[in-house]
Amino acid sequence: MKNGIKKRLVWSYLILIIFTVALFETIILSALMVYYKGGVQQTLRDQGAMFSAFYEQELLEGRLEKEAGQFLAQYNFLVNVQVQLIDKDGKVLAETHKSHMKRLSQEEDVRISLTGVLGHWTGKMNGEKVMAVSYPLKVGEEIIGAIRLTTSLAPLNSVFTENALLLLAIGGIVVVLAAVISYFLAGTITKPISHIITAAEQMAAGKFTTRISKKQDDELGKLADTLNYMAEQVEKHEQLKNEFIASVSHDLRTPLTSVKGWAITLQSIATDDLFKEGLDIITNESDRLTSLVSDLLDLSSLSSGKLSFVFEDVELPAIIQKVVSQLQPRAERQGVQFLTDIHPAIGEIKADKNRLIQVFINVIDNALKFTPKDGMITISVSEGNGDSVVITIQDTGVGIPIDKLDSIKDKFVKGKNQESGTGLGLAICEEIVKGHHGTLHIDSQPSEGTIVRIVLPVTFM
Repeated sequence: MKNGIKKRLVWSYLILIIFTVALFETIILSALMVYYKGGVQQTLRDQGAMFSAFYEQELLEGRLEKEAGQFLAQYNFLVNVQVQLIDKDGKVLAETHKSHMKRLSQEEDVRISLTGVLGHWTGKMNGEKVMAVSYPLKVGEEIIGAIRLTTSLAPLNSVFTENALLLLAIGGIVVVLAAVISYFLAGTITKPISHIITAAEQMAAGKFTTRISKKQDDELGKLADTLNYMAEQVEKHEQLKNEFIASVSHDLRTPLTSVKGWAITLQSIATDDLFKEGLDIITNESDRLTSLVSDLLDLSSLSSGKLSFVFEDVELPAIIQKVVSQLQPRAERQGVQFLTDIHPAIGEIKADKNRLIQVFINVIDNALKFTPKDGMITISVSEGNGDSVVITIQDTGVGIPIDKLDSIKDKFVKGKNQESGTGLGLAICEEIVKGHHGTLHIDSQPSEGTIVRIVLPVTFM
């Protein structure tokens, strides 16, 4: 199933995991960036504070403007930075790296530092991302200038990228593991459901002996128990029904035989035409009821599994020819032509001869009922896939309505033709073919005819 529960569960788990991993990685990466930038800022601040403390005496003596270049040359900065000494008006007094900037009063971090507060700025300089920290230089409470330390953020970005890639790799592994675990976790739910669906389909098909194995004592286990109980109860009722049908059918046979016998006896001595016509109706209806009772007995026995099959080696072509010969006179009376096509390689198969004859007579009898005059019925026998044979019976009759095709093999489903029987014939044929481990399939188009395809194994264990 394209949109099955398993797929939805896996995708639900996966989307949740991906969202969670993405959220946590975003938080971690943001925290790392803040941490790294804060570290760089703190380092630059410390360098500015140490510089201010180192030249505290010189600053008190007012030597900043005159000896700014010497201060920078003599002092050993512990980090690779560009250092600029600025007076209280924002003018650059000295710098470690030559630049074209002579006044920095317009820079935000410098303006802030000249008010006595540490200023910092992050941006781009000459196409490179940098951070600048301006530390105020004081003599007592008087601001006499500032020291500005600028450093490239390229090393920080490199370290951040490495950590980000590492986190992304870990996140990818987590997502893959989550997908695999989700797949197997979803399987623990969907696999029992699949077993329940399969068992339910078998029960719906009439296999009430099917039972669902209970794996866990949860909602699915409760559902399995419920379906098993339902199948058990249906099986009991089915058995009672079959026994009732068998009992009633047996009890009906004797009075029907008596009714028919007396009708025939009275018919032989009757002289009145109306009396003879009535006895003839009684005889025909007795035959019809007897046929119905026989069908009910057969269906009841086959459905309950009480009817035994006598399997032996039989010549399938000979059986087909026998049935065709038996029904040939009727076909000639109706103006219907028989055509047989039997593959020469077809020989013996393992089957119950009498039951196969019953199936073929029933199917061909249906074809004769629904095929008009000048129609044709083709009976062909060919080799199937592997060790099987295919018997195809095709007619040019009225066909089966599309809405009836799926249920035509169900019990008591009849055609609309006035010659339709009890509606049990195809149901009995289906049971007999199943007893041979074969299949019976019907295709039909209204006004174009019907094709009945019977597939039988050559032999089976």
